[in-house]
Amino acid sequence: MKTTTFILFIVTGLSSCTHKQTITEMPLREKMKGNWKTEYFKGAWKETAYIFTFQDSTCTYLHPWGEYSNYWINGDTLNIKERIIKWRDNERGGKITYKFLVDSITSDNLTLKPITEETKKLLDNYENEVFDKIHLIKIKSQFDWKTERIGFYSTVCFGTCPSMYFEIDSVGNILFNGKYFTEKEGFYSGKLSAYQFEIIKSEVNSIRLDSLNKMYSANWTDDQTCGVIIKTSNTTYKSSAYGFDKEPIELRILFHRLMELYKNVELKKDTTIQEKFKFKGVQ
Repeated sequence: MKTTTFILFIVTGLSSCTHKQTITEMPLREKMKGNWKTEYFKGAWKETAYIFTFQDSTCTYLHPWGEYSNYWINGDTLNIKERIIKWRDNERGGKITYKFLVDSITSDNLTLKPITEETKKLLDNYENEVFDKIHLIKIKSQFDWKTERIGFYSTVCFGTCPSMYFEIDSVGNILFNGKYFTEKEGFYSGKLSAYQFEIIKSEVNSIRLDSLNKMYSANWTDDQTCGVIIKTSNTTYKSSAYGFDKEPIELRILFHRLMELYKNVELKKDTTIQEKFKFKGVQ
């Protein structure tokens, strides 16, 4: 009888230890990090798509333009702070918190459901489509382009579109020329963080560079042109877009990332960089 009791104690103890060794599920924030897109749908006046991009604490929502927004997760609810819009000397936005239920998520798919009236109003412009839920597909890095240098430029428009040119080398050093309507004007140099550089390289690797058009043009006026030059170990690719419309979504996301990049990098005045740009004729 004593022997039986002793064996039962051991079995019970082993069962208890095994039960405690459970696998911790990945936090929702980690699952959501990255870039997501919807299929194209018929909007009020054109074919369009929604885009969500999530970093550690900032994101874009619906469309890739303007300031990145802060976001956070409470339980299964995604909270996104309204983006700030700057126009000349005025600034607006940043007051509303949009709320989405994370209805489902896998490594490939994400479904968001707007759960407040203010959030639902974001979708009002698309009267031909009913968005009870937004179904998104994960954008993944499919290529390894071995990027050696990136050049980016943006032009002015009829308003105050920021005009700039910069280059990033193979280790993340940046040479920046803020031309017009940028928060930093003139010549600067600096270096991206390892995290910033990895995001950019990942987004480049999501683009089929060898099938890009030289130019994409929207069917409207009063917009700016954005362009990129990407030198790899094998060749140099160039593409540009007038307005966010016809270009691949992956290129659109990269343009927005590069447009906002200088605001989040420590840059120092450096007039010596004028002769250090490698891509001639665009700076």
